[in-house]
Amino acid sequence: MYRFPDFQSMAQAEIPKEIVDAGLSDWYETLNDPNKVRMRRYIQGIDTSSPQAFLVQLMQRATEDHNYGLSIVAGEYAANHEMDDYSRFIITEGYIDGLFGAERYDEAKEACARNLDLFPLIKDRFLQENGGELPKHIACRNRLIDIVVGVESGYDLADEILTQYVKMGLIDEEEKEYRLQSIKIHRMQKTFDNLFIYRPKQ
Repeated sequence: MYRFPDFQSMAQAEIPKEIVDAGLSDWYETLNDPNKVRMRRYIQGIDTSSPQAFLVQLMQRATEDHNYGLSIVAGEYAANHEMDDYSRFIITEGYIDGLFGAERYDEAKEACARNLDLFPLIKDRFLQENGGELPKHIACRNRLIDIVVGVESGYDLADEILTQYVKMGLIDEEEKEYRLQSIKIHRMQKTFDNLFIYRPKQ
């Protein structure tokens, strides 16, 4: 007979050293037992230099493991604390990916909008931290388009968003044209699929 894990016994073990070192013991104690147990899978070798660094890595690892719920819990906790604009941007990036993975699209769009508002303020430091180039994955930029196109089929709005991205320095003209072409193909494919849906004979 299958025995379910005893989450309560596992969770009541001593607070992991990594969480203590990151200064997050009080937060850890507020988590439910399953999340305490799940967190232990992600904390080996994690950055404990600050609560923010710990939470950013925790969200990344949880999201990569499709554990979006824990990523969201960490993001919500972090968002309720005072921090500088750059730290808030980085925290929110991880939070966006968690929300997107959990299919909480309205909340993800709101978080994307907040980070896009922050981007002009942190752009120089963001570039500096990434070797002078924008990384391939910027959650607020990519996930907003993913939702507008892939979930909402808002193709015209996506065109407007991409134009704004160019003005903000989030993409260049070449990438804009590439993305517009991809959106065009997506739109045509969806139209094609709608036209040729199989309908059984009456």
